[in-house]
Formats: sequence, C-alpha cells, structure tokens
Amino acid sequence: MTRLGWVALLAACAPTVETPTASGPLVDAVDPFIATGGPGFRVGSSHPGATVPFGMVKVGPDTSVEWGGLGAYHCSGYYYDDTHIEGFSHFRMHGTGVPDYGDILFMPTLGWDPDKRDEDGYRQTFSHDDEWAEPGGYGVTLSDGIEVTLSATRHAAHHHYRFPDEGDAGGADPVVLIDLEHNLYGSSLGGEVTVDAARGVVSGSMINSGSFNGEGFQIWFYAVFDDGIAEYGTWADDEGVEGRAEATGVDLGVWVVPTSRDPSIRVGISLTGPEGARANLDAELGPRAIEGTAAAAHDAWEEALDIVEIEGASDTERAIFATAMYHALQMPQEHGDADGSYTGFDGQIHVADGWSYHNDFSLWDTYRTAHPLYTLLYKEQSRDFARSLLAMAEQGGAFPAWPVANRDSETMLGAPADIVLADTWLKGVTDWDMDSAWPRLRDQAMGVGSIPYNARPDVPTLERYGYYPSDLFGSSVAWTQENAWADHALAQLAQSLGESDDAAHFAWRAYTWRNQYDPAVGFFHARLSDGSFEADFDELTWADEYTEGNAWQYLWMGWFQPDALAEVLGGREAALAKLTTFFDKAEDEGILDFPQTYYWHGNEPDIHAAWLFTLWGDPDATWGWVRWIAETHYAAAPIGLAGNDDAGTLSAWYIFAAMGFYPIAGTTTYVVSAPLFEEVRFEVDGGTFTSRRIGEGDHIVEVRLNGVPLNGPTFTHDKLVAGGTLEVVVE
Repeated sequence: MTRLGWVALLAACAPTVETPTASGPLVDAVDPFIATGGPGFRVGSSHPGATVPFGMVKVGPDTSVEWGGLGAYHCSGYYYDDTHIEGFSHFRMHGTGVPDYGDILFMPTLGWDPDKRDEDGYRQTFSHDDEWAEPGGYGVTLSDGIEVTLSATRHAAHHHYRFPDEGDAGGADPVVLIDLEHNLYGSSLGGEVTVDAARGVVSGSMINSGSFNGEGFQIWFYAVFDDGIAEYGTWADDEGVEGRAEATGVDLGVWVVPTSRDPSIRVGISLTGPEGARANLDAELGPRAIEGTAAAAHDAWEEALDIVEIEGASDTERAIFATAMYHALQMPQEHGDADGSYTGFDGQIHVADGWSYHNDFSLWDTYRTAHPLYTLLYKEQSRDFARSLLAMAEQGGAFPAWPVANRDSETMLGAPADIVLADTWLKGVTDWDMDSAWPRLRDQAMGVGSIPYNARPDVPTLERYGYYPSDLFGSSVAWTQENAWADHALAQLAQSLGESDDAAHFAWRAYTWRNQYDPAVGFFHARLSDGSFEADFDELTWADEYTEGNAWQYLWMGWFQPDALAEVLGGREAALAKLTTFFDKAEDEGILDFPQTYYWHGNEPDIHAAWLFTLWGDPDATWGWVRWIAETHYAAAPIGLAGNDDAGTLSAWYIFAAMGFYPIAGTTTYVVSAPLFEEVRFEVDGGTFTSRRIGEGDHIVEVRLNGVPLNGPTFTHDKLVAGGTLEVVVE
C-alpha cells in the first residue's frame, strides 16, 4: 500500500517516512528527503515533491526561512533546514547548481486579503514531523492546520487540500491562491489568467526569466476544481478585484474559494500553449481520487526501479541505492506534451512521432555517469534523449551544452553532447538518425559554418598550437581537456561509421590534452602562444585556466587514454604515487562545506579518479577508495550527497560503484572493481547480468567474467549486454 493509501485510511498526515527494510521492491526503500539539505557547497539540491520517471511535472513545496533564503540553497525550490513553505509549484529541476523554474505556484490559505499577493503574505511555517514523501506522493500539514496532499502524472499534478472546519478556522473561508509571478530567484516577464467559475476552471500562463534562461519562456496551466468554485478574484499589479475573471500583468494571480473545505484540484501543464495544458490534463488525469493518481505514480516508479535487484546491502545502503536510482530518473525531463507536440529551439511547434521530447540536460555533468547509465538500463529513454539533442541541433543550429526550455543556456564548457551521442550509438542504441547527426557533429567539432551556441573556441587556433593558449583563451586547460575527451569519443564514433579520415583527425586531436603538461610543476598548466608556461602557478587555487577546479583536480582528465596519462606523469609507478597522494591528502583534509582542495566528489572533473588505480595496475586501491567515497560522501539523510547531484550525476556514480564497474564515457569500455554489495542483478538485452562479490576484505584476488578469469582491468559493453555473471573474489 502506498503512503497515500494510509492517508486515506487515517484521514491525517502520516509521520516522516520510516527507515526502509532490506527486502521487498526498491521503490519501498526510496527516501525522497535524501540530498534535500546540506551546508555550503554540500547542498544536494534535491526535492521531495511528487513526480514520475523523467516527468515534466514535479509538484512540491518551495520553502524558505522567514526572511526568504539563499538562492544557492533553493535550486530545486526546497531546502530541508527551512522553516516555511511558500507554496507548491509545478515545474522544477533536480540537483542543479543554480536556481530556475519554480513556476505556477498554488497555496492553500485561510481567507483572502491583499497582503496575500506575494510570498511574505501567504507563506506558512511547517514541521518535518507533519511532512512525508514517497515516490509519486508528497504531503504536509501547514501550521494553520491545512493538510496538503500532492501527486503527479507526466504532465499533470493532483492537489488535495483538507481545510480546518469553519469553527476551527475562526470563520475564515478556504482559499486557494495561484501566484503567476512566483519563481525560483528569477523574475516573471508577465502573464495572463482566466477564471471560468461555471466550469470550475482556472487557466493561464506566465513567462519565466531565470538563471539559465534569462530571455524567458512561456508556461501554461489548466486547473480544474473538481468540487467547483464558489467565489474568486484576481490581482494584476493592483490589490485585487473580487469577481474579476480575466487579468494580465506581472504581479499576477488568482484567489479561489472552492465550494468544499476538502477540494480536489487537477492541473495540466504545457510548454506549447493553452490547448496543450488542457489536453495533457484530459489525457492523463481524469476526475478520480488522489489515491488513484498516487497508486499509478507509485507503480510507474516500481516498474522503473524493478529492473535492478540488490542483495547483501544494509538498510542504509539499500536506501541510498534506491534513492540514487530514483534521483537518476528525474532528468532530463519531458518538455513535450502527451501527444508529442513540443516547442523547438526555432520557436515553432513540432511533433515527436513515436518518441518523447526531453530537455534540461546538464550535459557537462551527466555525460560522465548518468547518460552511460541510461544507455545501459533505459535504452528507450536513451534513444529519446539522442533524438531530442538532434532535434535541438536541427532546429536551433547546433548541439547544445546545457539546454533548458527553448534554448541552450550556454552554461559550462566543452562538447558534452558529442560524448553522450557517441556513447549512445557505440553501445547499440541506434534507432535515431545518425545520417543527420554525424555531419552536424563533425562540422560543429571542426568549427565549420555558423554555430549560434556551444561553439568550441577557434578550432584553427587549437589545431595550430595543439592546445588553447592562455593568452588567447580563458579556461584554457579546461577547454583543451574537455574537447580532447569529446574528440576521443568522436574518433571512435567516426571509426564505427566508416569515416576513417575523420576518425584519424579526431584521434590526433584527442591527444592535445598532453600539450599543457608542465614538467617543471608536475601539473597541467596555462601555456602561452609562444610555447612557454605562465610563471604564476598554485596547484591549489581555482585559477582562470581551469573551470570549477584546480590543478590537482584537472590532473586526471586524460584518463580515457590511461597509458598516455601515465607516461606524461612519469610512468605508472610515478602516476600511482601521485594519485595515492591525491587521495591521501583528501582523506587528511576531511569533508569541507566549501570546495575540497584535493579529491572533490561534489563536482565532476575528478569523480572518475579512483578507477585510474585499476587501469594502472592497482585494483585494490580502486576498491578501497571507491568504498571510502561511498561511505564518506553518501548518506541516508538530507545531507546525503557531497554536493549538487547535478541532474543525477552523483547518484549514477553510486549505482555504478554498487555494480562494481565504471564507464569511460564515450567509449564501450568499463573499468572493473568489486561491487559494493554481495550481488547486483539487472536486465539487459541477453536476459540478466549479475555482478557478484565473493568474500570480504581489502584485496581483490580474482575477477571472472562468465567463469573465465578476466584478462585485464576492463571489459566492453557487448560482453555486458549479452548477459552473464561478473564475479569478483576478495579477501
């Protein structure tokens, strides 16, 4: 029985989700409050609201303290240490580093007055003792006694409120506010709203301008009050007018007095237009009790998570793993409608025929772990992601780096879409149009034509010098290394397509990362156009030559060519010694609330580093440090991650660690270690793949694939998807 089933029986808010048990479906072990808190740079930026796998709608609380709060703590709208709920918005991201969205906010309240036109007037205190969450459901009792229950479908939200009896409410009417100016630390560029009281409908839209999308995008809603509307009014840059049914403006909203003190409200959301919002609601959410919506959402999560089974995990480990799976399936989220319609990067309406259009790709992060996980476990969605990225290139003029809403946000750097698409194709997910994709990938990587966004800096200069000179480009080391990884992926993709000349050229460029190694300091370092290295150097500083990291954290980016990296660092013994120093210093440094100086699991450039030990001949060190990361940087608590989940990147890292192997993104190669648990099983094309750890201890004795000792530290994707068993013996 789902949590909402208990709510229906008890007619009261349930207590906080209990500790999961070590058996039963994974969905029952999910704790949506994991990674909803954390101080400083350790904030997880997750949310406990109701959603379904990769769904557009994420309906849940936007929280604050009495004076508001820091934007960095509210990238998803919710922060566990907050004391107030501002309302329940419908559209948000998961685990990002800056706030955006938080649109179409509903808030139940007792009585209406003009002070309730914004958050200062309608926010309410709450207690975690009166709050619960499960996959597909969320509930809370506000301090004024109003009980809130929420659930969701892919494109619609279901609200159910229980207001105190009139006597307990001091005679105040039940009121539902809809604030169309509210968003997450951005601004509204205006909107419109209409009330059709006879039909119990409120509809409208707003234009959101946020941190990722400053130019703005329009989002529509269509809300049905199933029990009817008794009274209403609207405000529009004024104090509000009772009975006014239509309004436009920036400071815009509606107050509704429902005919019942126990109202059910169903809300469709769309990014294509008003017809899309209504059609989404009609297609997915008919007039049923919220318990039915919650049960369907719970079933969707159970089906999505059931493809993986684990054995030998503690209750805590099971909760961390199950919630990592849950978080990894939050984004990229659907941006098309139920009928396939979506707004393209050209501003026109297109139709995805037989697939679903997705957006909000945090590609600089997710190419490393999340997309390889989708390619392995969720092939249909991985295909849709590839088709979505290709649609953006066809309609917008280039493959994006960090697309949101109706454009690329041009956030971060590199060419991560190249790696994602190569990874997808090379691993056998090929039901998308490579004939259209490859010429675009090649030309964009070569700087050919007009590239409106996500352009690699001046490709001829890169090819002339073999690196990005720091006197000509900012983030010069980061740009060189990120693009070299992308070129490595493109070289393999070109080879698979029979494009041998392109393969050879990209293979040459894939080695350019070596050209910024400064043997005088022992790190990759800013190099000038005259060939000399900049004189100023501090291995611990976030210098301009890097991006969100320092020289230590950018020392390991060339891991996709491990032999070459070891050679550059002075040979395998020297490379292993330096890598050991990196982790030893990280352990000595402890866990900080600001960026780590050495290994920093809360950000992406070095999260693969522990797996290099295996590639350089020391699998025991990989096994030891992977366990240290899993035990130190993950917890079944609001402070459950080392930093922003970055749209599932850190969650996917944990899943691969639990499986006992790790992807080199943009290739078909996995690096082997031991599974965190006794056994992990998951569905593949050939049936089932089982990853099993035999024994306890710090030393890896033997690795066997289908009963045969594994020759080397890696295996390839074709071996994995054929089904079989990976056995790692430890003592």
